[in-house]
Amino acid sequence: MFTRAPSLRFWLLVAMMTTAAIGLVAAVLLFNHVQNSSERTADLAKARQQARAVAVEVRRGASPARLAALQDLLATDQITVQRGGRTIYQGPRPAGREFELRAQATFPGGVVTIADYTNPGPSVTLDLTLITGGVLALVIGAAIAAATLVTRAVRGPVQRAIDAAEAVSRGDFTARMGTSGPEELVKLGSAFDDMATRLERADQDQRRFLADVAHEIATPVNAVSGFALALADGTVQSQESRDEARVAISAQTGRLKDLLSALRELTQLDLAEGVRPTPMPLAPFAERLVASFQPAAREANVELRMQADARMVMTDPRLLEMITSNLLSNAIRYTPAGGSVRLELRRSGDELRISVRDTGVGIAPEDQKRIFERLYRVDATRDRATGGAGLGLAIARRATQALGGRIEVDSAPGVGSEFRVTLPAEPARTPEPTVTPGQTSSAADRSSA
Repeated sequence: MFTRAPSLRFWLLVAMMTTAAIGLVAAVLLFNHVQNSSERTADLAKARQQARAVAVEVRRGASPARLAALQDLLATDQITVQRGGRTIYQGPRPAGREFELRAQATFPGGVVTIADYTNPGPSVTLDLTLITGGVLALVIGAAIAAATLVTRAVRGPVQRAIDAAEAVSRGDFTARMGTSGPEELVKLGSAFDDMATRLERADQDQRRFLADVAHEIATPVNAVSGFALALADGTVQSQESRDEARVAISAQTGRLKDLLSALRELTQLDLAEGVRPTPMPLAPFAERLVASFQPAAREANVELRMQADARMVMTDPRLLEMITSNLLSNAIRYTPAGGSVRLELRRSGDELRISVRDTGVGIAPEDQKRIFERLYRVDATRDRATGGAGLGLAIARRATQALGGRIEVDSAPGVGSEFRVTLPAEPARTPEPTVTPGQTSSAADRSSA
C-alpha cells in the first residue's frame, strides 16, 4: 500500500550512517596527525637535550660505568656512543617497546645517539575514537527517532492524498484529502480539496446542462410531433385549427433552430477556434447590428438607440457580433413595452468598451453571480415564454474570454440593467474613415432610433 515513506527512511538512515562514518574517520585521522605532530616535536627536543648531556659527559672522559649509570636513568631510551668510527658503548634496547624517534649530538671525534622507544599500550587516539563513536551513535539514534516520527506524521496525510487522487481519477469528485499534518501537507490538502470542489461543481454543472438541453430540445420536439401527428391523422379538420398547428410548428421549429444555433456557437467557442482580428470601423458595425434588431424592438414596443465611435479597431468581427447580438437580444426580451435599450461602442486607448443599457425588469443581486452560467434562468417560466434558452449571456461571456476581455453587469430589480464589456483593441493600421455632413452619424456620436 504505502512504500514511499519507509524507502525514504531507509535512505535517510543510509545517508546519516555514511556521513557519520566519514566524519568519524576524518576526525580520527586529523586528531592523530595533530597529536603525533605535537608529541613527536616534544619528544625529539627532549631526546636531543639528553644526547647533548651524554656528549658532555663523554667529552669529560666518562667511563663505561658512568655511561651505564646514565643508561639506567633513561629507561625508555637506548644510548649509543661512537668515537673514531667505532662503537665504544651501546645500552640495551628497552624490552616490550616500539621505536619512535632518534636524536644525535656530536663531540670532538664522535657522536652520541639517543633512540627513543614508546609503550605500545592504549593511546589517547583510541580513547578519542571511542568517545567520538559514542557521540555519533547517539546522534544517529536521535536522527532515526526523528525520521520515524516524521514518517509517521507524513504517512497519514500522504496516504489520504493517494486515496483521494485515486478516487477522483475514478470519477468520484466528492473525495477530499483533508487538512492535517505538517504545514506543507496542510497547504497541499487545501489546494487538492479546492480542486476537487471545482471538479465536483463542474461535473454537476455539466450534468445539469445536459439535462436542461435535453429538456429544451424535448419541449419543441414534442410540440412539433404532436401537431404534425394531428395534421397527419386528420384530427385537426378546420382550417383555423390547421393554421394554428402550422403557426405552432413554425414557432417551435424556430425555437429549436435558435437553440441548436446557440449550442453550436458555444461548441465553437469551447473548441477554442483561433481569433482572427481584422481592421473594423465601429460605427458601421453598430449601425448594421442595430438595424437588424429594429424589427424585434418595434414589435416589443422598445426604443433602440446607439452611439458609436467612428474610429477603427483591430478585433474579430465574428466574436464581437456574437457578444453584442446576445446582449441586445437579452435586453430587448426583458424590457417591457415603452422602455428603451441603448448600445454604446467606443475605443479608449487600447481598449474597446461596449455598453448595453436597458430599462427592463432588472436582475436581483443573488442572481447576478449566476446569470452567465449556461441555461441558468432568473425566471424559467418567463424565459421560456419569451423564447429564450438561457444561453445568450453564456455565449457573450465565453466570446469575451476568447478575445481576452471581461464582462460585468450592474442591475437593480425594476430599474434596469447595464452590461459592460471591455476588450483589448489594437488600433488598426488603416486610415480612419471620414464622415461627410450628409451621413446620419457624426465622428464622435452616432445614434439611431
